[in-house]
Amino acid sequence: MSDEPADRVTVIPTEGEASDEDQGEVAVELSGPADDEMAEYEMAEESMAADAMDSAPASGRPQPAAAEEPMADDGIAWRPSRLREPNNFQDYGVNPFVDTWEDPLSTFALDVDTASYTVARNFLESGQLPPIEAVRTEEFVNYFDGGYEDVRDEFTVNLEASPSPFADPDHVLLRVGIQAPRDLSQGEGPESVVLVMDRSGSMGEPTGYGSELMRRITLAHRAVELLLSGLPRETRVGVVAYESTSATVLEPTVIDGNAKWIMDTIRSEVTPGGSTNAESGLVRGYNMALREADAGRQVLVLLLSDGVANVGATHTDDILESIGERADIGLSTIGVGLGPFNDELMEQLANRADGTYHYIDTPSEAVRVFVDDLDGLLAYAARDAKVQVEFNPDVVLSYRLLGFENRDIEDEAFREDTQDAGEIGIGHSSTALYEVELTRRTREERSTIATVRMRYERPTTGTIVELATHLPRSAIERSFDSASPHFRLAAVAAEFAEILRASPFAPSDISRELQHQADAVAEDLLRDADAAELASLIATARRLLR
Repeated sequence: MSDEPADRVTVIPTEGEASDEDQGEVAVELSGPADDEMAEYEMAEESMAADAMDSAPASGRPQPAAAEEPMADDGIAWRPSRLREPNNFQDYGVNPFVDTWEDPLSTFALDVDTASYTVARNFLESGQLPPIEAVRTEEFVNYFDGGYEDVRDEFTVNLEASPSPFADPDHVLLRVGIQAPRDLSQGEGPESVVLVMDRSGSMGEPTGYGSELMRRITLAHRAVELLLSGLPRETRVGVVAYESTSATVLEPTVIDGNAKWIMDTIRSEVTPGGSTNAESGLVRGYNMALREADAGRQVLVLLLSDGVANVGATHTDDILESIGERADIGLSTIGVGLGPFNDELMEQLANRADGTYHYIDTPSEAVRVFVDDLDGLLAYAARDAKVQVEFNPDVVLSYRLLGFENRDIEDEAFREDTQDAGEIGIGHSSTALYEVELTRRTREERSTIATVRMRYERPTTGTIVELATHLPRSAIERSFDSASPHFRLAAVAAEFAEILRASPFAPSDISRELQHQADAVAEDLLRDADAAELASLIATARRLLR
């Protein structure tokens, strides 16, 4: 099915409208051990995996094991810590079906976070099901490529619908896909990056699995290596580290000619020990960012942490009140490691401070975030982006938005441009899925099912843009098999998430149909390793659920 063209584009003006590359200084080696620790962790991983499987009960969610932890020669506890230590996740509930005659409008802030899928994968790879509250459906869907075409300097709104093998026969699945331009003539990346790095004792714990098992702090160091190798040479990088207190490790320094020295300083100074005073680290990092912003520079603050704040202000509101908000300063969070891990803090910090939230557990995932998606991490194509879907009551009886429970916006606030919403990086996409119940009576095939509007602010000009497009009933695909592969991939990811989070609208077990559809779409997308991985994870979860 071809996407419907946008009916209109409205641009509303608002008031007040490198040096040579220094190649080779940052060596990035992803094959083989990163250091002496790596071999030791690999030797321990096999027994860790066995412990993980043995500790999982036959049914229900696995409980923390009480067995004594084996110790390695250097005194580090070799254990699948995600099984034995508490993690902090927030349950935002499950969206219900909404009667279209009572409320035809669905409004939400766009979200491009992907951490929930990566966290769930970590649990599954360790041999246990993720906690129900750790699963956010929209982050499962947004982890995967939507297959959308992009247009220079413009967003595209892509609509597709088909019957779903996971829903009632008179229901269809509607995909709303928003694609940011990958080529932005007025794109503006940060001139300064402030790294706020957690060096508390928990950062010495293991993360990852298989051949990629290592200390969290080692993975954080690798992530910074990748970041430095991808940033423009003229970018200024400052580093703040925190444990019980915080300290300035490095004042903002130009990368050009200093990359190796910057990394040597980080490896030397950012080592684990002590408690976790995230507030102190963020306040010091923001003070550094304010000095850079006051000098006329765009600044990005990157927090790398396992999120366990146990000293100082530990709640999102308290931390945000301490650091304040500035349009010229962004904050994105990178979660590292599980057990213990504060997913709620990391996700809400990014949401409330106009940033994105990602989670890395292996060097491979670090490459995905800091190499493959680096442009989107560094520069925004849209600020305060939100979507409003208006369903036609003559065609749609009821609808349900899958996910986005903590991104809801009041319908009347859609055109309130002071309303905080979502940020979308260059080249990023955001996908929302609706399950839609259609009327049984025959209707004019040209009747509109839904009209979709997107509204956002262009970061470089401050102008407000609103896009609109619609989907006629005639555009619904005849069958799920005839829908595009990326549509089917999104549907499979969403159904998987709904099952894992025990949604009342999903079965309690993984059906053969879901596994079949996952395998089929992986075969259709032969070059998409993520699709193959999803099919494998579904098979793993199916065994665990049984």
